[in-house]
Formats: sequence, C-alpha cells, structure tokens
Amino acid sequence: MKNTFKEYHQFSDQEFSELWKKSLFVFDTNTLLNMYRYSRNTVSTYFKVLNDLKNKKQIWIPYQVGFEFYERRVDVIAEYEGSYDSILSILEKAKTDIETKYKDHPFLDLCDIKKKMSDGLSVVEKVIEKAKDEHPKWMDKDDVLLQINQLFQNNTGINYDEKELISIRNEGVKRYEDKIPPGYKDDKKPEDKKYGDLILWYQIIDKAKESRKPIILISGDVKEDWWLQKNGKRIMPLPQLKKEMREKAGVDFHIYTADRFLEFYDKKIDKTTISEVRKIRELEEERMMIKRMEMNENERNLEPRIVDRNTINFLHLFEIISALMMKINQEEIHSIQKEELEHLYHRIIYLRNRIFHGKNDKLSLMSLHKYSQEFMFALNNLIHSEKLNPNLLMHIRDSLEKIEKLNHNFRKYL
Repeated sequence: MKNTFKEYHQFSDQEFSELWKKSLFVFDTNTLLNMYRYSRNTVSTYFKVLNDLKNKKQIWIPYQVGFEFYERRVDVIAEYEGSYDSILSILEKAKTDIETKYKDHPFLDLCDIKKKMSDGLSVVEKVIEKAKDEHPKWMDKDDVLLQINQLFQNNTGINYDEKELISIRNEGVKRYEDKIPPGYKDDKKPEDKKYGDLILWYQIIDKAKESRKPIILISGDVKEDWWLQKNGKRIMPLPQLKKEMREKAGVDFHIYTADRFLEFYDKKIDKTTISEVRKIRELEEERMMIKRMEMNENERNLEPRIVDRNTINFLHLFEIISALMMKINQEEIHSIQKEELEHLYHRIIYLRNRIFHGKNDKLSLMSLHKYSQEFMFALNNLIHSEKLNPNLLMHIRDSLEKIEKLNHNFRKYL
C-alpha cells in the first residue's frame, strides 16, 4: 500500500540519506535574496555550503528564479540601505512628538527631559550612523551578486518561449480554480506575476525529467500551496506535488526551509547562524502575509466584536505561556527543544506587544495561532525527549490543554 500512496509518506532515515546523495538541490528566489539580509558571517557560511554542492554537481536554479532575483535585487538592497535613515527619523519623531504633544504638561520638566533624551539618543544615533557607513555598498560593488553568478554559472535553466508561457498561464487559470498546487495562493496578484510559482514548478519538473535526479527545493515560500501543515507545523511538501513530480518525472521531491537545510547539511554549523537564517525567514513570512492581506482588504481587519470577544483569551494565553516558560527556565534543561520554546516565546511576546498597541488585525490572530500551535508542538517534543520532574510535567500537560482550548476559539475566526 505504501508504494501505491507513496506521496503521503515521509521518507525514512535511510531514504533521506539516499535522497541527499542523489538529489539536485534547487534554490528559490527568496533564499538568494536573503543573502542581502544576513550578516556577513552567515553569508560566508552559506556560500561555503553552496560551493560544496556545486563541486558535487548538485546545485541548480530554474530560469524563473534567476529572473525574479534580478527583478527584485535592487529593491532589497535599497530597502536595507534606507532602513538606517528610517530608524533615525523614528527617533527624531519621538523627540518632536513629546515636545509638541506635551509641551504644557504641569508635572514634567520637558526641557530637562528633552535634553536627557537628546544626550541618551545621541549615543544610539552615532551607533546607527556608524552601521550605515559600514553597510556594504552593493550598488557600487556587489560581492553577493558576484558569488551567486559564479555558483550558478552553467547551473541555471533556460526560459520558456512566449508560446509555452501562454500555455502555462492558460493551464494556471484552471489549476488555480481547482486549487491545484503550487501557486493558487497568488491568484490575487497582478496578471504578470500570479503564475510565477507555476512556471518555476514546471521548470523544476522539466529539469527532473532531463537529469533523472530527485529534487530537493530550498524555499522561503511557506504558503499552504506548497506545504502540508498540521497544527501550525510544516510536515512535508503537499502530497499533490510529490505525486505530480513522480508521475511526470519519475523521481522523488522534497522541500526544506533554508534554516532546516543548513541544520541537516552540516551539524557543525554554528547555532547562531541557523538562528539568524530562521529569524530572517520568519520576518519574511510575516511580510508576505501582510502583503497578501493588503491585496484582500476584506481579510485584513477583524470586526470589533471579534476583537473584544478575544481580548480576554489573548491575555489568558500570554499568562499561561509566560508562567510555563518561567517554570521551564527554573529547571536544568539544555536541549534544542528548550531553545525552540524560547524562540517561539519571544515571537509570541512580540505579538502580545503588537496586540496591546492596537494591532488587533487578522494578521496578529493568524500569527498568534500559528506560533502557539508550534509552541505546543515543541512542548510535546520536550516531554518525549527529556526526563522532567513530575511537577513540571503535570504543569506542562495542564498548560497544553488550556492552550489548545484557546487556540480552538481563535481558529473559528481564521
């Protein structure tokens, strides 16, 4: 039966080992653009891994990835170059707002406060100015582009002609109507951009047919038209994708996020590097989620009654998770599960602050649901991987039950 429904099964450890030896590793646009977002140490580590794959002749990108990379590269560079001035303007606005909005405050000496703020912030501003001066000048000399070009020289696919592109777009209309992955989540994008994922997918299939090699895609796209997800956790590529790859190319298919890929590729890679890659991925996930909501005004905001109804639930969830993390931190636990819990806890605290500052939109609710589901998943992993004292174990199980109930309420409004 497994052979008949192979697309629904995870690979065994031995199958994964064989897959990594034989596969062609394909990188999507976001994984390349993120080279402009990582620290220089992380970029250096990442490029070492990519060069190792190149030496093994296991690296390739579709033409669509190269095209999107060049289309978006300048915007990504400009965004980060402009971020320093944006932060400085926020600090300046804070000083001005206090002076103009509260100039007649009867109990505060605003002249003294302004002077102390200026003295304190001047140190911060100098740090930001220094970082701005030291930021790579990629518009003038782009070492990232140079290395990417060297890596993918002779390792980039060819473009489709206009007739083939029209045919794919026509197929895409029907596929998107029937929710056939990938790409249907982009249906609300402009006409010239909505079929990018489908074009990329067909180019990957064509390469798999030609090379007869299994495909491992390293992707920054976390939409549900690529991943099978359960309780906020990505489990594997959608079975439909695995099946289509096997039927059309006769090979296996798998996906990793960039952080998981690096983590599995070399266990010696520093945890700080993995953490940074994961953090950038999650920030990009949130940015993409915001963009998708901006394209659909009706999905962006929650009705006030829904916000009011869930405010107590929000508070209760934060209290449960905070109290639990306090108990866990009191124990001598040194494991990757605890690190994962701490990471998710900080993401949840960020959402708490966002909600408390009036950002009670659907994005906040979706993100809160996602991270609390992942938090529960990490808790279950901790229970099964560590010998915990009975009191803590009882507290975790009680908290899991409460979090699940609250998440069930949130789920109704997603």
